[in-house]
Amino acid sequence: MRFLTFNDISFRNKLESVNINNIRWKMGSTTLLRGFKVSISTLDAFLDANGVHETYGTPPFYKDHPDKDEISKLFYAKITQAGGTADKNRFRVMIPLVEGHGKSTVAYVTYAWVTVYAHREVLLDEDIPIAIPEGFEELRREILSFGEKLEDRDKIADEGKMGLFLVHIYEIRGLYTPREMLEWAKVPQYCDQCDAVFDDPSQAFTQRQLHRRDAHGSKESTCLLPEG
Repeated sequence: MRFLTFNDISFRNKLESVNINNIRWKMGSTTLLRGFKVSISTLDAFLDANGVHETYGTPPFYKDHPDKDEISKLFYAKITQAGGTADKNRFRVMIPLVEGHGKSTVAYVTYAWVTVYAHREVLLDEDIPIAIPEGFEELRREILSFGEKLEDRDKIADEGKMGLFLVHIYEIRGLYTPREMLEWAKVPQYCDQCDAVFDDPSQAFTQRQLHRRDAHGSKESTCLLPEG
């Protein structure tokens, strides 16, 4: 049996959400966000009225934000129409998704967020500031207006609530790759303690780590746990 190492082509393709040799990569991510809660039914009515496909409770692909996801682009267009100038990366929709459970009836519209793959430090004032950017309240009111014609049974009890929330998105739709892992996938790799260079297209990072272990006494793994 051959075990995958970080720089194997198949592993690196995983970072691009490619399924190789019938391997199903069960990854996902958790996001800490500031924004508001909204019923899927209300959000979908807003999207449909603006010519964007409804979600039906399925989250968009994490990796498509902000430039390839139609919902993110719509949000930012509304923000700018209301005079907002904040970074477009701040505005997106997060819909919870967990293996073995039904689709979510709630979505979260963000104005600040940070995502974690394994672990990370979060500086609340810097990473997810509480100040609401210009244009966001106008977006919130417009989205919520589409719930006014819906039955109460089709909406969540705390529709429109602002707050600080944690959302987990399972599997490929929540696929998030920390910057460290992208760096480890690059070729060539360089030893940080001597002039050794490793340019094998499928083993560069693994060779670097083994060299650092054998030549310099490093105790690091060949497949590190990233902080991010």
